[in-house]
Amino acid sequence: MTSHSQVLILGGGLAGLSFAIAIACENPDSDIVLLEASPFRSGSPNPLDTRGSALNLHSVSLLDSWGVWSDLRSAAGAIRDIHVSHRGHFGSTVMTASELNVSALGYVVENHELGQHLLARATQLGITIRSPVRCSAIRTEAGTPEIETDEGEVITADLVLLAAGVAPDWFAQLGIRVLERPTPNTALVFNASFPGPQSGRAFERFTEHGPLAVLPLPTLSHADQRYNVVWSVSNSAATVLGDLDDEAFRNQFQDAFGWRLGRVQAVGRRSQWPLSRLSASEQFRAGFLLVGNAAHTLHPVAGQGLNLSLREAGLLAQEIAGAQQRSAPIGVLASLKTYLDQVSGEQRLVVDSTDALATLFNRRGPLLDVPRDASLALLDLLPAVRQQVASVGTGRRYA
Repeated sequence: MTSHSQVLILGGGLAGLSFAIAIACENPDSDIVLLEASPFRSGSPNPLDTRGSALNLHSVSLLDSWGVWSDLRSAAGAIRDIHVSHRGHFGSTVMTASELNVSALGYVVENHELGQHLLARATQLGITIRSPVRCSAIRTEAGTPEIETDEGEVITADLVLLAAGVAPDWFAQLGIRVLERPTPNTALVFNASFPGPQSGRAFERFTEHGPLAVLPLPTLSHADQRYNVVWSVSNSAATVLGDLDDEAFRNQFQDAFGWRLGRVQAVGRRSQWPLSRLSASEQFRAGFLLVGNAAHTLHPVAGQGLNLSLREAGLLAQEIAGAQQRSAPIGVLASLKTYLDQVSGEQRLVVDSTDALATLFNRRGPLLDVPRDASLALLDLLPAVRQQVASVGTGRRYA
């Protein structure tokens, strides 16, 4: 059995669904098919076992234009200010939404909520969603991109988006290499609860091993506040921390983070992954386009991975619309060159910026540590500079 679609998307995660919705909104007559290898989950996890994503203001604007944000807004927690500090050193600063004349610097949304709202909107837009369907092979020799499923079905398309993360087997079939740059650090990710009502303050705390991000999750009760934590530690420390029971782990986290939110009441399920930088040698090959984490895997220090994917989804949707208005094929390099040039430049900027931020506060000795800590303290005294830094983080440079 063989079928054809205009745009075929492999991967039904947050990135894949976002690209499908963006293209459908910009190109209402497009025939879009999305395949996801695993069944979509329903229901809500334990509040301490959820995962969250930070959305900057540009991402919120995109989701609003795609008809997603109006329903999602009630499930989002606002980041009203961000406290930046360096553990064991002087100097800190607070970036506030009021300095930029906005209601929030960004929002934190639990991934299961975002995923469910994206799936509902994709269905509403008439996007064909098939799950679970696994792609077993991709081919280019026929002159038109095509894939084969485990069931032997062949699907051809004008353009295929690979949105299932880094997939070495698929990349190898396209002649695309996976470039890996290992780091000595591991990310520990978990939720933690603290006493008191949610204030909407996010924390970016730099330690000797790397950054510790503590992001406010949406409020469930006035008695306690939940935070999503991304803690970068050395690989050896990750092994030790991974073997601790919850009480001992809470104590270690408390020591690293401090007491700004009071005593840590509880931690949820912990997960960890090596902070290796993975990238593809190319993002386009013969009608196949890599998007989302397949195209770029960022350090989580500034929470920019999903924001970059949403930005790229909006740009690609516009590029496809332009090609269709010119009656040009959408799956050829000539139609995608402007998109590829723009996103590759932005990816380099974001990757370099997050890598620099991730290592900025590593110990380098007093000749470098003291001026750097003084700069952080000075940032607190210079509102104009602080506003500029905060504005970049919100994504307002794209407005």
